[in-house]
Amino acid sequence: MKKIAYLLIFSSLLFSCKKSEGNLNFDDSQSIEQKQKELSKYPTTIAFNKVLHDFGEIQQGEVVETEFIVKNTGKNDLYILDAFASCGCTVPEVSKEPLKSGESTPIKVKFDSNGKSGFIEKSVNIRCNTSRMIETVKIKANIKTNK
Repeated sequence: MKKIAYLLIFSSLLFSCKKSEGNLNFDDSQSIEQKQKELSKYPTTIAFNKVLHDFGEIQQGEVVETEFIVKNTGKNDLYILDAFASCGCTVPEVSKEPLKSGESTPIKVKFDSNGKSGFIEKSVNIRCNTSRMIETVKIKANIKTNK
């Protein structure tokens, strides 16, 4: 009877370990670098609906938004650790929920043109478990002043 109990316990532990590979849980005390190192063991591939959004001509002071759709095209779950922009005037917003193969999620990007003028191009970097580890999308605009 003890042998059967041990066998059941061992089997359930083995099954739960395999299941956890695709659903990683991170401790909030881990740094982004530690999380990224762990995720590099489970790479996947992604596709964007676009990698550049052109707002065209906008007025100085205008706040504009766009959305990039990211799709997990690989076999492993896609984990987005964070998204960050090249400057404070560009703010990305993304869900950090893992995406199963075939699932998509939006990355919303808001740009504040206050104090800016002329042609601008800004990058948004997405830290995730692809072979590159950081994927990049861009926005651009031509900012007109009222002068």
